[in-house]
Amino acid sequence: MDARAPDVAVVGAGPAGCAAAIGLARAGCDVVLYHRPRTSGSNPGEIIESRVRVPLAELGIDVVFDSLDSLALAGNVSSWDEEDTVAADGMVSPYGLGALIDRSGFEAWLISEAERAGVAVVRSGKRLRAERSGALWLLGDPAERGRRCIVAPLVLQATGRASGPIGPSERSAADRLVALLMYGPMPDGPREHNLLIEAAKDGWWYAAPLPHGRAVIAFLTDGDLLPRAWAAKKRYFRDRLAVTRLIRAFSKSLPPDLPLVGHPANSTLRQMMRGNGWACIGEAAASYDPLSGRGVPLALSKGAAMARLIVGGDSISRAFEAYEQAERATFEDHLEQQRVTYRRAAPRFSSTFWTRRKNEVGATHLAR
Repeated sequence: MDARAPDVAVVGAGPAGCAAAIGLARAGCDVVLYHRPRTSGSNPGEIIESRVRVPLAELGIDVVFDSLDSLALAGNVSSWDEEDTVAADGMVSPYGLGALIDRSGFEAWLISEAERAGVAVVRSGKRLRAERSGALWLLGDPAERGRRCIVAPLVLQATGRASGPIGPSERSAADRLVALLMYGPMPDGPREHNLLIEAAKDGWWYAAPLPHGRAVIAFLTDGDLLPRAWAAKKRYFRDRLAVTRLIRAFSKSLPPDLPLVGHPANSTLRQMMRGNGWACIGEAAASYDPLSGRGVPLALSKGAAMARLIVGGDSISRAFEAYEQAERATFEDHLEQQRVTYRRAAPRFSSTFWTRRKNEVGATHLAR
């Protein structure tokens, strides 16, 4: 691959990386976006709250988003503070309805919008190696025998929870949360497109229909509370699903014995998120408990914000410092909001999971 020498290299083509690349390109920067396609098949579906339209509008792609093959999120139905259910109509949101999306299709669309904005997208299944040479970063595939594919003075890492090519990857974790998820086909027929949320004895659940006749059911709990063997995890999931109300009713429309997958879902903050000519953005800098609903909208907002800081300031180092300060403040605010939300449900249950939420969740309880 021929060497490229952009103004900025963005490593990672998720929402944060694409938003930063689009914002920078539309401000006149020469941008290369490094995309490493996932090898595990299509990404799962995702629930996106309506505030996603704010960063999409800033990037000038909100109208196209509304034409995507997604489902309008009608609202939320929850059993949290008490056993009775509470419905929240999405029509009352000032931002419009949220969306139920196919994550693979959504990310492919973001990459195509980056290309339309003038971003050069480099697609490779290889990991990048980074070396510093004077005022430049040299980014390339270690197997290329010294050949470099990207040479840039600035690198933005948008690699999610995975470690990027630059800097130490240690993170501080606020909790032990993991997600166990089942995806499966939904039978044909009319149904309400609601997000269901239910607090339960050992954690909490969410479920929703997805595009293309699919659905998701997820159970969130602390990783150390789960059995170690995967077969036992499946039994644990099924046993606890059987005593839910909202989620059990929803699951009856799905085939039995669907495969189960697991993912980290805890709130974490990268200890070192910037350095000489590089910075982390989006989930590479901070990851959030799914209960916050921040996910994709916040990642897009962070990418767009980093682009503004870079093109609007007189110093890259000050831009990176301002971003880090905002990132840390946002994370502390998230922890405080999560503490309040979890404590609302905690009195309903007597279990290790909820006792921890009474005592441990908060801005001052980051565990290294």
